Amino acid sequence: MSVTPSESIETAPPPGDAVTWTCSPARDRPGRALAGLLVVGLFGALVGLIGGDWIWGAFAVVFLLATLSRFYLASRISIDGSGIRAEFPLRTRFAPWDRIRSIRHDDVGALIRLEGRGILRSREFTILFGDRSGPAVEALERHAPAELLEQTAEGPRS
Repeated sequence: MSVTPSESIETAPPPGDAVTWTCSPARDRPGRALAGLLVVGLFGALVGLIGGDWIWGAFAVVFLLATLSRFYLASRISIDGSGIRAEFPLRTRFAPWDRIRSIRHDDVGALIRLEGRGILRSREFTILFGDRSGPAVEALERHAPAELLEQTAEGPRS
């Protein structure tokens, strides 16, 4: 497994002043999770019928569930003095403070924009606060350089 400078594996436990939480939107919104699964299943059946083979429908369901993995599977986020670490279901991102260009946040989550990188590398990612909005925003304000933070005026969305 290769590690690039923008993604690192942290072997030591986070420092004592780290704020860590787990976010799982599907657990917080079971009705929407069930409705989403129903839509994905119906779409898979439709693709199977149009494609003429059930394998195309199964492929569509797997593809859609992979794209929705951050909704259905839990993510673990940690903010400390070294940066932001986000362990998503299919990928782990670590962004040190000196590589972050800006952070826009509200009460729901934050958009982290990174310095420019290669064409195939994402320059931004989002983190959700879940039920830890207060401590997460406080950790951002405590650890992030002040010039990086932008708070949006939008409140929580339902």
